[in-house]
Amino acid sequence: MITGIDVTKIEANRASKELISNMKFNINFDNVKVEKEDVNVTFTFTAVYDGPQGNGDVGKLTIVGNVASKESKKDAEDIEKTWSTKKTLPLKYAEDMINILNFECGARGTLVAYSIGFVAPLPLSRAKLQEGSAGNVS
Repeated sequence: MITGIDVTKIEANRASKELISNMKFNINFDNVKVEKEDVNVTFTFTAVYDGPQGNGDVGKLTIVGNVASKESKKDAEDIEKTWSTKKTLPLKYAEDMINILNFECGARGTLVAYSIGFVAPLPLSRAKLQEGSAGNVS
């Protein structure tokens, strides 16, 4: 269960006044710390704004922070083991983290995005991970 989200850094830059043709989103899990049932996940959320060339040439919004959660002892142990051996998160936990971060970072990043002339960084669909995609979750 998520107990808190702490944003520690927000950066935005607009490199060009070109029209935005696409946005690409990425959530990186940078570190995981487990103490008993308390789990802390450090993350970086990035929204890249593409122009006609499609190479992030218009700008970027980055949000860095931590998500705290309280898990069952078994789940916390599984999270710690998976992180220490694979540097990834268990599938269901990763899916929950991605969905909460899409919502939170989209909401928190909206004011920053508007202030430099970007559209809100809102991923429109809910993430659904499958076993084969777990290797891509980091």
